[in-house]
Amino acid sequence: MKTSIRNKLTAMILAVCLSILAIVWVITSLFFKPMYYRMTQNQLTKLISSTAKIISDNNGELTDDVTEKIKTLAANGYCIEIADEFGNGIALFEGIGDGCSLHVPDESMSYIYGVHRRMNNETAVDIREQTRKSGSYVGTLNDAYGNRQPVRGKYWNNRYTIVASTSLASTDSIISIVTAQLKTATIFTILIALIISAIMSHWFVSPIMTLSKATKEVAKGKYDIEISFPEDPTDEFGQLAADFNSMVKEIKTTQDMQKELVSGITHDLRTPLTIIKGYAESIRDITGDNREIRESQLNTIIDETDRLTKMVNSVLEYTKLSQGAYKLNFVQYNIADMCLDIVDIYKNKAEKEGKTIRYEGVDEAYVTADASLIERVLHNFVSNALVHTPQGTEVVVGVNILPNGKVKVSVTDSGEGISEEDQKHIFDRYYRSRKDLGKQGTGLGLAVVKTVMENHHFEYGVTSQEGKGSEFWFIM
Repeated sequence: MKTSIRNKLTAMILAVCLSILAIVWVITSLFFKPMYYRMTQNQLTKLISSTAKIISDNNGELTDDVTEKIKTLAANGYCIEIADEFGNGIALFEGIGDGCSLHVPDESMSYIYGVHRRMNNETAVDIREQTRKSGSYVGTLNDAYGNRQPVRGKYWNNRYTIVASTSLASTDSIISIVTAQLKTATIFTILIALIISAIMSHWFVSPIMTLSKATKEVAKGKYDIEISFPEDPTDEFGQLAADFNSMVKEIKTTQDMQKELVSGITHDLRTPLTIIKGYAESIRDITGDNREIRESQLNTIIDETDRLTKMVNSVLEYTKLSQGAYKLNFVQYNIADMCLDIVDIYKNKAEKEGKTIRYEGVDEAYVTADASLIERVLHNFVSNALVHTPQGTEVVVGVNILPNGKVKVSVTDSGEGISEEDQKHIFDRYYRSRKDLGKQGTGLGLAVVKTVMENHHFEYGVTSQEGKGSEFWFIM
């Protein structure tokens, strides 16, 4: 069973919210009371220190001014008891009320500083005794209702025993209130999380669904589709839409070019195959005994076979180069010698067609490159130049050293030139200008040149004007 991204996103948001709530629940239930108790003990320590300071500032005497100040401290929910060096209670400041477990109200009350309490009950006397013996005391009392009352004592200046306490009865009430609020918060959090997840999942999944739908259309062969996400065209989804549109355009261009290639290569293959078959049948049935005619026809078959091989090799060569399957073999050599050899190879062909080819440039120009690939580029340039150069004109292969030390290699023809529109696409794969339609070739020759140049990181291009010929060049 498949789980949609929307459900996964909803589950993730709920999981995050519930995890946060669970952490709050754990902290509240397990750590709130201990933390509150520690904080209360620290407050009692500060309270005893403040009481001792008040007495100390008055030279250790409990005057009315001193008691009034201590009353102010106790009024904030604390009980402060002061005993003499013999453990007898001499002052009690009660700010807890009837809930004080240290000084439980009794019928026989002592009236000390306006508070009715049994000062010298067994519990209070025992705590004073422990405080005098050890110098300090830390403990907890429980009332009849189970409420805790932390108690802290200090024997000060070998004269007074100061005991302070407070009630934790409000702690459970606070926890109950917090727990009730957490229950309500949990319900509202789940509802809000569901609403937010629904909105976010729709926002997040919608572009994906649009892209999925567009992808299915492309799979059906519909390449005129274009998607956009106007909410934020600069975010990741916007970039994905731009990349998708670019991919579709590239696919459409490739499909159109491949159709053109298949159409052109089918025509180009049919012609030599028809010639080969015709001459082979002629040799078998008619001219087999005539040596002169037979050799002429066999030469034609060989030429046409070479042309087929060249076409197939062009396709394989381009595929190998464009997919990075070819590993460059860099060597240092004299590019001028290579160009002279190319001129010698094509000289006879040019003469047969009533054209000339010559070399023009320096005698030495050492470069570092893959010699076999650069030679392939020169073959492509020169063969194309001879195709487009009319009879009685020439093709010039040139090598020049530029002022920056780089070497420029060029092949210039005297043909009809190339239009500006064709110059933009002349190195694209499968591209053939209108002037070249019907001529032999696969449209991959200059695409191979482009791939070779880019693999070497060399500059390359064409300079041409219609009616004035073209110059194909690259800089090493």
